[in-house]
Amino acid sequence: MFIFAKGREFMPWRGTQTVLVILMGLFLASCIAMASGFSTPLYAFGLGLTPLSAGFAAMICFIGFIVTRYAALQFRDERDSSKFWRRLVATIGAILLTAIADHFLLFWLGWVSVSLTLHRLLVFYPERPRALLAAHKKFIFARIAETLLAVTLVSLYLVYDIHAISQLPQISDPSVSNWLAFLLVTVAAMKCAQLPVHGWLLQVVEAPTPVSALLHAGIINLGGYLLLQFAPLLTPAEGARWLLAIVAGLSMLVAASVTMTRISVKVRLAWSTVAQMALMLVEISLGFYALAALHLLAHSCYKAYSFLSAGSVVEQGERQQFAQLTLPRVKGLLLASVLALALVVLAAWLFGAQLYFAPWLAVGMALALWLASEIDYFGRRHSLRTALIAAFWLALYVAGAWIFTLLLPAPYSGHYLLGIDLWVCLVLLGIAAVYLWLLYRPRRALGHRLFIALNAGLYLDEWATRFSLRLWPLRLPSTTPRKGDRA
Repeated sequence: MFIFAKGREFMPWRGTQTVLVILMGLFLASCIAMASGFSTPLYAFGLGLTPLSAGFAAMICFIGFIVTRYAALQFRDERDSSKFWRRLVATIGAILLTAIADHFLLFWLGWVSVSLTLHRLLVFYPERPRALLAAHKKFIFARIAETLLAVTLVSLYLVYDIHAISQLPQISDPSVSNWLAFLLVTVAAMKCAQLPVHGWLLQVVEAPTPVSALLHAGIINLGGYLLLQFAPLLTPAEGARWLLAIVAGLSMLVAASVTMTRISVKVRLAWSTVAQMALMLVEISLGFYALAALHLLAHSCYKAYSFLSAGSVVEQGERQQFAQLTLPRVKGLLLASVLALALVVLAAWLFGAQLYFAPWLAVGMALALWLASEIDYFGRRHSLRTALIAAFWLALYVAGAWIFTLLLPAPYSGHYLLGIDLWVCLVLLGIAAVYLWLLYRPRRALGHRLFIALNAGLYLDEWATRFSLRLWPLRLPSTTPRKGDRA
């Protein structure tokens, strides 16, 4: 009887996983067929399958499959397993509806449903005050973003007489839509937890691990997906792209710097998500929509793995201490920078670089840090081997970005915005400067003060917390034990 009961408990989880695998296969096949020209985009009943929407839906199905497998094991002995399953399935379904919705009304309803179902997952353990506070702040910011999104969609219907995302390229006078692009940028920044409304994302780590994985690997990407879907509206709006570059650039600088000072694994991953979402939004502001789509896919898979395997990070840290890994020497870092510069210039020349320097600078910085650690560990005699491996990964990255241009062929405007390019380059150099200073000069007075300020998150979340509690007060449950509960 016990085994039979356990089997019945697992049936909903297994059924959900089977459905997600089938849907993932269908969405992926549709994406490949449309991207290769064997099929045209499909539109029916307010839904639409394009290479972008089908690919995003396939990714959500994959993430949902991994998360449900993990949750089935984590909640197998929980009394509220069925309740958690219902909430999790409702959230995944809402994300899929948003992904394939073409009609404005269905898209907005799916967007709101994602927020409401996620809220029920965040408060699954109502006795945790930090989780309730984070969900409360997220609830307020989500309502503001949904209102702005509704204003944008209604305005598009009234001004341009369009009611579907597929009709956006029909806009004949894009100059009138600048203020609508500003609204879209604001909605996307709030959905991606950009500064200063980022605090709730750092505190929802109190939620169950499957919820954190689904949030950081799928839901948080909806802001970038929104801008990719509405790219025909955003591309000609230079003012909105400037706003996106400034907000996302500052968020990337602060979040990447704060990540270096955190010890808690989940909190570091949360700050990393803020920085990665900021980088994706910066790519969109530059017009690299295919690169942003590739970033979205890679980040989702990486972050789902990171959260679901967070328990093994301590073991990995012990292995690194046992191997006695040290910081790369300055000479090795300089040699690695020269090699990375040569590889990036060669790749830009061979594959036909765009006008912007910022994306290549980001790739070059990442390659330089990796090469420095490899050269320092294996020695300079293996520099050629290490450079060949780096060249292989660089070619694979460029090839992936090129393949994703099949999903998003049209929106790049071709208009070079020098100011945005220089701004992003300065942000990237600032991140590198903070990183190197904290690594090589941590005991200096400036490094010590910088570490303290960054470890506190520059005290930015306090403003958002005060604002949300003044706007809508929250009564948290008492954490003091009751009289009868004391030993």
